[in-house]
Amino acid sequence: MASSSFRHLVVLAIVLLSLSPIDVQAERKLRLYKLEKPIEKKQDLQCHLRIAEFEENVLKVSGEMKQHVTMDNDWKVHITVSRAPGPDEEFEEVLDLDDLGVCDLMKSYYKEFFYERLKEYSNAPHPSTCPLPPDHYQLEDFPLDVHLLKKLLLPGYYRIVSRLLHDEHIKLEYMAELEIME
Repeated sequence: MASSSFRHLVVLAIVLLSLSPIDVQAERKLRLYKLEKPIEKKQDLQCHLRIAEFEENVLKVSGEMKQHVTMDNDWKVHITVSRAPGPDEEFEEVLDLDDLGVCDLMKSYYKEFFYERLKEYSNAPHPSTCPLPPDHYQLEDFPLDVHLLKKLLLPGYYRIVSRLLHDEHIKLEYMAELEIME
C-alpha cells in the first residue's frame, strides 16, 4: 500500500487533471466526462485553470487565482476520490483527504512536491508564506507529467470532489468525473 503522503500527492495531481476536458494519449488513457464548479464565492476568490495536452504524457497547466481575502489554517482543503468499475455502477470512496489547513498544506505537500517546479512557471507564494495575503496568482504552461499517475490508478471511473472551506462554509468546489482506460 502506498504511503499516506504519496496517496495525497496522487489526489492533488488528480484534482489538477480533472479541471479540463481532454484526452491524454499513452498505454492507459484518461478521459474527463464531467467537470463542474458548482460553488465559487467570488467575494473571497476566483479561480480558473486551463489544461492542454502538450505531448504524450505531458500536460500544460495554466490558470489564475484572484484571492481577495487572507487565508490561514482556518481555511481548509478537503478532497475525496471515489471509484466505480463501470459507468452505471455505484461509486465507492477510495480516498478522503481530511480537512487540511492552508498553512499546513503549504508547509507539507506544496513545499515537498510542487513549489520548486511551480516557481519557474508562476508567481506562486513561498511555502513559508502564511497567512497568505490577498494576491493575484498566475500559472503559465506548467508541464505536468501524468505517466506515473495513469500507471497508479486502476482502470475505472473516478469522481473527484475538491473543496476549499472557511468556517465550515464551502468557498470553492470542483467536481469531476473521469475514466482511466486500458
